[in-house]
Amino acid sequence: MKRVLVMFCVFLVLGASFMPVFNCRSSETRINAPILLASIKLPSNHRILLDSCHSSEAIFQNNSFEFVAESTDVFSDVNGFRPYPWGGEIFLGEISFLCSRDNYMGRRSFMVQGKNKSDHGAIAVPDLFLKPNVDSEELYYVSFWVKYEVQEGEFRLVHQFFLPDDEKYPSYACYGPWIKGSSHGDWEYFGLIVQSPSGVWKGDPVLEFKGKGAVFADNAYFGKIKIIEEVINSENP
Repeated sequence: MKRVLVMFCVFLVLGASFMPVFNCRSSETRINAPILLASIKLPSNHRILLDSCHSSEAIFQNNSFEFVAESTDVFSDVNGFRPYPWGGEIFLGEISFLCSRDNYMGRRSFMVQGKNKSDHGAIAVPDLFLKPNVDSEELYYVSFWVKYEVQEGEFRLVHQFFLPDDEKYPSYACYGPWIKGSSHGDWEYFGLIVQSPSGVWKGDPVLEFKGKGAVFADNAYFGKIKIIEEVINSENP
């Protein structure tokens, strides 16, 4: 009977270790997973008018990763440099980052690299107070020029939105499609449109990477947009 009781306690502890983690906020308990937002798909006769690029509350936006600073924080690259206020976030495994001279325009890009299929990280604006302020119920666009060589894995663009009482985890997120394979040495352009939810105050432009390979990012954009319908005149002149 004692042996059965001991085994029951062991399985109880193991079972508890695999339970999902919850994050307490105010008097509520909620899962860390954000509420998913649908991206906006444009018809072929619509185009985007970009507003000012405002990816951060830092004085310098540094959206082309031109300016780097020596830093000892966890968001810096393998040489201790960071394209502040941007940075690299490691979620799992042997993800590394590099302020690279291989670029689309200018002098630099920011590279994320994984060594194993399970590696997981992101290029983002990591510090909450530096993330861009956003307005409710507006159209926002995030885009990057990227060059990629991914053997086992994929990457995607992500919008995240924070409510005023969010701390570590966002309340909302919009995920673009996973992109795999290789750009064969060319730079390609990817963008993602979403409408911000009501009550949010911070946005977060993200390039998320999982797996083995490398992705170079350059010329990031985050900001409001307007969608314009083009009128096509079918009459003969």
